[in-house]
Amino acid sequence: MAISLEDFREKIKEIVRLHYGSTSSPLLLSHLGAEIERRQIWPDERGQRSLKQLISETCEPDLQIVRDPHAPAYIAVVTPDSRAGVEEQIARRSTTQPNTQTRLEDLARPVLLAFCIDVQNQPIYVHRVRPFRYEVGAIPQDKISEYIFVDPEYRRPGLRVDSLQQLPLADKSDLENRIQKWAIAHGVELRQFGWTEESSKNYSEDGRTALDRLVAAQPRDVAERMLIPADIAQTLSRFR
Repeated sequence: MAISLEDFREKIKEIVRLHYGSTSSPLLLSHLGAEIERRQIWPDERGQRSLKQLISETCEPDLQIVRDPHAPAYIAVVTPDSRAGVEEQIARRSTTQPNTQTRLEDLARPVLLAFCIDVQNQPIYVHRVRPFRYEVGAIPQDKISEYIFVDPEYRRPGLRVDSLQQLPLADKSDLENRIQKWAIAHGVELRQFGWTEESSKNYSEDGRTALDRLVAAQPRDVAERMLIPADIAQTLSRFR
């Protein structure tokens, strides 16, 4: 439900203050966006403005935007008091960038599908650790730390990845580039989301969804060709 611009400003200022009241870790713009989606507190006067534009135009100087000059996709939201500490962390981060090089073929199938499943106006999340799975819709607050938000700007909804060998080179390069930028923005190593036949055999049944079990049960060549309709995938991801 949309709210007034003034209410929006006060609510996100409170979210940011609470964040830095409990941790010094940067609050990524994408994480703030996911929280706004979860709470459904976008302003009715948003128009076509991005969250970054809204903050810059309506929340400064109380809230400010800080970028990693070496990784433009890495954007944090800070308060004046937290800015120096966050900038220091970003400076240290530039010397220890995560490995974001990958091939689509090397990604676990549920992770790859999270970037391509055709879902509109709902947030998409990826489970941080094995067993990998994606979730459509809001994540309970007590579980949110277990997932990473897949920002809409890094997704290619509807792109068919059932046969990566037949995917046009331009589409393949574009998706790889988007996923790499997503990894940089969230400070994660893409190799942690790698697909291996051995690891799929060793998944623990605890916490696995029906979708996880379906994908893991397939030989790799079959798994790479699978394309599960969004409604079926969403249903399977909810059953354990």
